[in-house]
Amino acid sequence: MRQDGAQGLARRALQALEGAASDRAVDELVLSTDASELGRFVVSRRYADLGAFRTPQLRNVGITAPYMHDGSLATLSDVVEFYRRGGGANAALDPRLGPLELTDPEAAALVAFLEALSSQAPRSVDPPGESAGDR
Repeated sequence: MRQDGAQGLARRALQALEGAASDRAVDELVLSTDASELGRFVVSRRYADLGAFRTPQLRNVGITAPYMHDGSLATLSDVVEFYRRGGGANAALDPRLGPLELTDPEAAALVAFLEALSSQAPRSVDPPGESAGDR
C-alpha cells in the first residue's frame, strides 16, 4: 500500500467511524472495505499506527491458519518463505527489515519448531469421584 493511498484510506476510515465508538463498527468497516490494511490505526485512530499490526502469541500457531492480517498465507511454510523474500513491500515497512536469510534446512527447522508450539486437543477429564462408566 502506498503511503499516500494509506493516508486517503485512513481519512475515509475516520469519516466512516465518526461518532461510532463500538467495536462492532470497527469490525464492520474492516470486513466490508480494505481498511484492514491500515492496521492498528483503525482501532487507535492515530496516524502513527498506520500499517502497524498486533503481534499474536505463538501458542498453537500451527493450528491457527490462515496467517497474516488478511489471511493471505495458508501455511507456516508460506509465512517463512514470505519473510525469506523480505516480506511485502509497502510504505509502512521498517527500512531496517530485510530478507530472513535462512538456508532451506534452517527454514524447515523453523517451521518444525513453530508447529511444535501447538498442543494436542485437550483430553477429557472426569470430575473427581466420577468415571466415564458412572454416567
